[in-house]
Amino acid sequence: MRSHGSWSTGVPGMAGIPEAPSPGTGLCRFGMQRLPPLLEAFEKEIEGVRAAGDIEYIHRMRVASRRLRAALPLFRSCFPQKQYARWMKEITGITRALGEARDTDVQIAFLARFRRKSNAAWKVRPGAAGTNPVEPAIAFLIKDLQKKRQQLQVRVISALEALEKSGIAGDMRTTFASRAATGRRTPLQAAAFGVPTVAALRIESRLEDMRAFEPWVEHADAVAEHHAMRIAAKKLRYTMEVYAPVYRLGLVKPISRVKKVQEILGDIHDCDVWIDTVTRLLLRERGRFRSQDKKEQPDTTTLASLRLFLQDRERERVLLHRRFMRYWESLTRTGIWDGLRQALVSGRVTRYIPAKKFSDDELRSACEARAATYPAGLAHHRTVTRLALRIFDDLQPLHRMSPHDRVLLGCAGMLHDIGWLHGAKRHNARSARMIFSDESLPLDITDRITTGLVALTHRGRVQVDDHPFFTLLPQGAQVTILQLAAILRIADGLDLLHAGSVEEVRCTIGDREVTCEVISLADVTREKERAQSRSDLFVRVYGREVVIR
Repeated sequence: MRSHGSWSTGVPGMAGIPEAPSPGTGLCRFGMQRLPPLLEAFEKEIEGVRAAGDIEYIHRMRVASRRLRAALPLFRSCFPQKQYARWMKEITGITRALGEARDTDVQIAFLARFRRKSNAAWKVRPGAAGTNPVEPAIAFLIKDLQKKRQQLQVRVISALEALEKSGIAGDMRTTFASRAATGRRTPLQAAAFGVPTVAALRIESRLEDMRAFEPWVEHADAVAEHHAMRIAAKKLRYTMEVYAPVYRLGLVKPISRVKKVQEILGDIHDCDVWIDTVTRLLLRERGRFRSQDKKEQPDTTTLASLRLFLQDRERERVLLHRRFMRYWESLTRTGIWDGLRQALVSGRVTRYIPAKKFSDDELRSACEARAATYPAGLAHHRTVTRLALRIFDDLQPLHRMSPHDRVLLGCAGMLHDIGWLHGAKRHNARSARMIFSDESLPLDITDRITTGLVALTHRGRVQVDDHPFFTLLPQGAQVTILQLAAILRIADGLDLLHAGSVEEVRCTIGDREVTCEVISLADVTREKERAQSRSDLFVRVYGREVVIR
């Protein structure tokens, strides 16, 4: 049953495979193309914000700071931890200061538009006379917001001064230029192996974050959920914008759709802010005595006007929510999210597709070479791989997987514990992340996902179904992952103590069960028990009980 090729236990050279770059260099090269324009857009608005002559300066700088803050974590492995942490702290501080000022500017601008629109409607109203009844509310709110904005400008200037004093903009420019110069020596194909899988994982994760709020779309009073969904949509959009060059047409269509989701939810949130603000104001004033000495307090006419304004915002919120439900239903009906998922796997531009298809022998060599970078685990990796491949071969009539699937199982076996390099806790999750991003592995995106998810599932609670990558693949590929993972879990259990005590395992297929005979000269009771406890996924996938003797 070994006609599919064997899995060498040595560490041969990687003949025919390009020299392996350091993990992440292709990703960093990509990052140094994406980050500098974001920093430039951020810096060029500073003087305009300082002058406070046009509210658009602060708007553009706020957006630029958000984009920069969203993009930096995607490439944090490219920078020293302390340097990255300092950058994020300063960028977060200026973003918050700009955010409060911008929100106030938006509210003032909205009230100005609302005043013009409501005054025009009042004038043409039959029998209209006197002042527009919502005018006192508008005047009161604008005066209060203008005072607040003046105070916030002091905070904005202070944040700008702190930003300049920190020198992080210059530090970022210098670091980006240095990394870009280094990146130019990185083989272009390194990006094809490392970037697409990382991009797909991050975009899909953001998509799931946004869609997690889908059950609340139809609930008009789900204020907190709608606000959280807006933030999730914003993060998804910014992430797609960063990785857009990886895909054909630059993900223009899904980006525009998510932008509209963000905008409608933003309008709904603006209504919620007005409703909350005016409601709190009215409740506070209900119990107060009116005093002529306190002119900053709203009089009874203003309070009545505020109630009218509140009613208008509540009606507008209802209309916006209906619009949002219709738009979201249209996105679901047209399959926009399924289309995005397909693009993440099969919609890459040529530059991010490996230039050649590597043979199974070359894949074996690459995985063995990567496993050798963790020498302490090499013996365990080889034992688990040997046992897993033996089980695979014995069960061939049951699973009917391909020789290439066998190679991927071997890769997962050789790499399933490389996460131990950084400690035992959650090492399986680290192993998977390393497989997903390691550019020294000549695995294209589907094979990389398969190998990483099988390695992820070798221990603990079966969690592969919940992983963002799992839903990206077609059903056939999902079944293959589950079948391979079920085998690897049992094989890893048979080397529980990493002692290599199990010399061989032979499995036979019955109508209702699979019996695995363990051969060893030592007492391997614990290993058998652990393998048996990890047969849960096997029973689920293959529909047969496992008997380990």
